[in-house]
Amino acid sequence: MILAEAKDDILLKRMMGPFCITVAFFFFQFLAESLTAQEHIADATIRFYDLTLPLISALLVLYRKKALPILGVFFLYSISCHPLSAKLTLTSQLMAALISQLLYYWNTGKRGAVSFGRSQLTPRRIGWLVCCNSLLYVIFHHWLQANFDPESATEIFTVQTLINLQWMMNSCITGIPFCYLLLRVCHKPAWGLQYLRHVKASVKSGPSILYQAIWWFLLLIIMYCLISNNINTLLFTDYSLLWLLPVMLWGTVRIGHALVAPVWVIILALLGNYIDGYISIANTLTNANHLHSLIISSTTIFIFSLTIVATGVISAHNRKYSQHVSRLYRSEPNTGLLNFQALSMDIDKHSAEALCLIRCPELNELEQTYGVEFRFEFVKALSSYITGLLPCCDQVYYSPGHGIILRLNTLPDVPVFYRSLRVFRFQWKTSILGLNCGVAYTSDKRIIRNLSEAIKQLNINSYISLLHGRPLSLSPTVPGDNIVESGVIRDVLQQAIDRQSLMLMAQPIVSTVLSAQPVISVRGKIHYHEILIRLKTADDKLIFPDTFLPLARKGGLLPALDITVIEQTFRFMQSRKTSDPDCYFSINLTPESLYQTDFLDNVSTLFKKYSIAPHRIIFEIIESEILDNDNASDILRSLRNAGSKIAIDDFGTGSSSYDRLRILNADILKIDGSFIKNIIDDPFSYCAVKSFCEMAKLKNMEIVAEFVENEEIAQLLTEMGIDWLQGYHIGKPIPVEQAEL
Repeated sequence: MILAEAKDDILLKRMMGPFCITVAFFFFQFLAESLTAQEHIADATIRFYDLTLPLISALLVLYRKKALPILGVFFLYSISCHPLSAKLTLTSQLMAALISQLLYYWNTGKRGAVSFGRSQLTPRRIGWLVCCNSLLYVIFHHWLQANFDPESATEIFTVQTLINLQWMMNSCITGIPFCYLLLRVCHKPAWGLQYLRHVKASVKSGPSILYQAIWWFLLLIIMYCLISNNINTLLFTDYSLLWLLPVMLWGTVRIGHALVAPVWVIILALLGNYIDGYISIANTLTNANHLHSLIISSTTIFIFSLTIVATGVISAHNRKYSQHVSRLYRSEPNTGLLNFQALSMDIDKHSAEALCLIRCPELNELEQTYGVEFRFEFVKALSSYITGLLPCCDQVYYSPGHGIILRLNTLPDVPVFYRSLRVFRFQWKTSILGLNCGVAYTSDKRIIRNLSEAIKQLNINSYISLLHGRPLSLSPTVPGDNIVESGVIRDVLQQAIDRQSLMLMAQPIVSTVLSAQPVISVRGKIHYHEILIRLKTADDKLIFPDTFLPLARKGGLLPALDITVIEQTFRFMQSRKTSDPDCYFSINLTPESLYQTDFLDNVSTLFKKYSIAPHRIIFEIIESEILDNDNASDILRSLRNAGSKIAIDDFGTGSSSYDRLRILNADILKIDGSFIKNIIDDPFSYCAVKSFCEMAKLKNMEIVAEFVENEEIAQLLTEMGIDWLQGYHIGKPIPVEQAEL
C-alpha cells in the first residue's frame, strides 16, 4: 500500500507540472494580449510591442516537444473564441514560432534550452528566434490575410509592414528572454530564487546607492517625458528617445543585464501603449508624416534593444571572466581554497574577531609516502570538516607554507573545537588516518591588523600547541623572550655551518675499570668526551639540538652539519696537540650523512688535513634501519679499518635490536638512557640492561650507560659490569675549551 501511495504521489507531481505550466502560459498570454497596442493607419493595422510570439517561442525553447500539447489547446481556444483577424494573427505566430524553433534546435541541439545571456548562443538566437521568427510571422500573416481575409489584406512591401516587422523583432529580442524567465520561475521556483540572488549580487557589487538612485531618477524622468501627452515641448516628443540609450547602457554595464533586461521590457511595453505620448497623430499633418515618425522611432528602439542585449551579453561575459581571474588570483591552485593574498585583502575589507591557524607537520613525511596529492586532498577534506564545525567561520584559507587559516566572525569554544579536530579521520585509498594538528589562535585586533607578523607568531605557537597537546592562544606576551622563531634558528644554523662557528660542548664518559688494563675503545684511558653542539644567537640565547636538528633535517643540512662538527673538533684537537696529545672524542653521525657517497672521502681528507690519528675518534650512530643500508655499512667498515671505533647510540629503542646486535660489527654499545634512569625501581629495565650487557660481551663490545644521575645508579651499573658511565652525575656538558682532557 505504501508503495502504491508513493507511485500515486509521483504520478500526481508529474501531472501537476504540465498543468501548472499550462495555467501559467494562458495567464501570461492574457496579460500579453492586454498589454499589446495597435493602431490602424492608411488601411493597415500596426501592432506595437507584442509578447504573444515571444511567449510561444519561449515555451518551445524551454519545453520543445512537451510544449506542443499546450500550444494545441491554445490554438483550439483561439479558433473558437477569437475573431477572424485575431485567429489569423495567432496562427501566423504559431507557424512562425514552430518553424524557427525547429531551425534553432537543428542548429544548437539540446544546449539551446539553457538560460539566455550566454555569449556563445546569442548570435544564433538573434538569427533564428528574432530575425527568422519575425520575418516568418510577417510573411505568414500576409499570406493568411490574402487567402482568408482579402478585405483587410494589403501589399507586403509597405511602410506599415516594415514598422510591424521592426516592432516584432523588438518584441522577440527582449520578450523571449523575459517570457523564458517567467515560465522557468513557474516551473522551478528555486531557479527563480537563484536568479534573484544573482540580481542582488549584481546590484551589490555595482556602483554606490547614490549612483543607482540617480540612474533610476533619470530613467523615470525620461519615461515621464515620453508617455505624457504634452506636445508643446521638445522633451515630450520622440527626441527623448535618444536619451534612453546612454542611460540604459550605463545600467547594463554597471548594474548588470539581469536587472536591466526586465526593466527594458517594461519600458518597451509602456512605449508601445503610450506611443501617442511622444508621436501624436494630432501633431502630424498627414498619415505619411505620422508613419515616417513611427518608422524612425521603431528603428531607433530596435537598434537600442539590439545594442542593450549585445552590451549586456558582452558585459556579463567580461564580468564572469573578471571574476574567474579574481578567483584564480585569490585561490590556491591545488586545493581551490582561498590563499594568503585573499586573506590579506579580506582582512583589509572586513573586520575579523579572531584568526586561527591549524598546522599539521606530519603532512611533510606522509607526502613522501603517499605523494603530493595526499596533502591537497587532506587539506580539502579537513577544510570541509572545519566548515561544518564552525558556522561562525567566515572563510577558510590555505597557505602551503603555513597551513589552514580561519578568519572568524566570533571566537568559538576553542577547546571543544580542538577536541573535535582530533576526532577527524582522513581516508586515503585503503588507509584511514588521524593526524595531530597544532592549533594557535588570537582575538587581539592589534595582532590581526599586522597580518604577516600574526601568521608568523601563530605558526610558532602551532608547533608549541602540537607538543603540548592543547590549543594555544596568542597574545603579545604569550611567545615570551625564550622562543626563537624558526626563521631565526635556520639563519643562525646556516651561518654557523658556513663560518664553522658551532658551539662545541664536551661531556665526560668515565671508565668503571680503574686498573691500568687497556680497553678496546680508548687504549687504557680512564675517560674520554662526547662532543655535543649548541647554537648561540646574536643576543646570546642558546638553542639546543632538539630544536635546530629538525630544521636541519628538513633543510637537508645534516650532512654539512656533521662535517662541520668533525672539522671543528679536529681543529680543536690540533690546537691541543702539545698540551693534550692523547685526548679522545666521540662524535655523533646522523643517518643522512652515511647516505652520502662522498662522506668517507671528506672525513679521510680531514684526518689528513689536521693530522689526527683515526684511533682517537669514536663515531656514534643511532641504532636504526640505517644499519641495514649497504652504503652506510661500507662507510662504517672503512672507518673501523682506518682505526676509528664505532659506537651504537641509544641502543634498545629501535626495532629488532637483538637481531641487529647479532649481525652488526661495532666496538661500543651505548644503552639508551630510558632504561638506565629506571633501573633501580623497574625490574624490566634492570633485566633489559643485564641482557644487553651479556650479549655485548659475547660480541666483545664495550658498554656505555647513559643518563647516570646518581651514585646509586652508578654503583649498580658498575656491579653489573658496565664499562663506561655518562650522565650528569659523572659530569655535565661544558665548552670543550674548559674540559679536562
